[in-house]
Amino acid sequence: MPQKAGPRPGSFLAARNKPALAQAFRVMAACLVTYLIVQLLGLKQGYWALFTVLIVMQGSVGATAGAAIDRLIATVAGAVLGGLAVLATPHQPVAIGASLILVSGILTFAAVRLPRLRGAGLTAAIVILTRSPDIPVGAFVIDRILEISLGGLVGVLASRFILPSRSHGAMMKGFAGVLDAIAERLEAQADALESGQALASSDANIAVRQSLVAAEALLIEARRERSLWLADQDVSDAIPRALWRVRNDIVQIGGLLDSPLPPTVSQSVGAAAAEMLRTQASHAQACARAMIDGTSVAQQDDEADAGNAFEAVFNAYQKSDTARAGGFEAVGRIFELAFALRRIRDDMQDLAARIAEAATPER
Repeated sequence: MPQKAGPRPGSFLAARNKPALAQAFRVMAACLVTYLIVQLLGLKQGYWALFTVLIVMQGSVGATAGAAIDRLIATVAGAVLGGLAVLATPHQPVAIGASLILVSGILTFAAVRLPRLRGAGLTAAIVILTRSPDIPVGAFVIDRILEISLGGLVGVLASRFILPSRSHGAMMKGFAGVLDAIAERLEAQADALESGQALASSDANIAVRQSLVAAEALLIEARRERSLWLADQDVSDAIPRALWRVRNDIVQIGGLLDSPLPPTVSQSVGAAAAEMLRTQASHAQACARAMIDGTSVAQQDDEADAGNAFEAVFNAYQKSDTARAGGFEAVGRIFELAFALRRIRDDMQDLAARIAEAATPER
């Protein structure tokens, strides 16, 4: 039979670089539009609008809108305070330097308490140091606000209408990536149970946590899109909460497997526990596919069978001579493992239910 041709290197590179190319095109288009508007309106310092476009444009509509709003708030705060400093300060080097230091300190303190004001100090410094005596302070301040607003607006519109990348889709892919990492970890734990060996220490749990934190950041951006009427889809906090519970479950299971189970216990319970972990790994992958497709989670027929099989084996173990002869620590580990396996099964089922609630209605 002829072998199926694999993906060509050129197509792979194109797919890999597609987000970067799309972002580059969006930024170039936004810069062009902003430059034309600046020239059309005859803005003398319209380069601030161009600077704003380059600063605020992010990889998604929600991230760009958030950056644009934060920059506008910081600009207003910095321009107003800087303008007041100019009005209250004699036009002399010492006085200007003193007002610059004072205003910078005030706005830096404010930015620590409210991070969205990070750019306020820079705006205030620009107003204090670059304002020409021939230009009224009020006009200078208003010009800065209008220029920043122009750049932010063009940036948001470009992100919204030019090859748009929605935060909702990126968030779903982020959560799906977390589930794929969870599935890999569950498979590794199943291998350790079947082999009767200790589970080697790994940075996988840290990686899962970092991926989950990153996906939650995308959730914030997706909600920002929705609050600005740039999107109509939302995701409940119940999904990341369920994912955190599943992540905590695999951490607990990993802790129980950091040393080998006794051979007699591994033979009687290990295989059934490993099969249960494998079905949960398959369930995690099904959840990941459902999140990307916007559908409900496909039914996993073998998941219930594996759970019932483990319960039967575990009940038999409780009544066996092996359990009665085992030490307190060894028997305690098995009971704790059984508890953790039941809990991860419940948490995965709850996650599937939450994904079904968030499924795209038309699908």
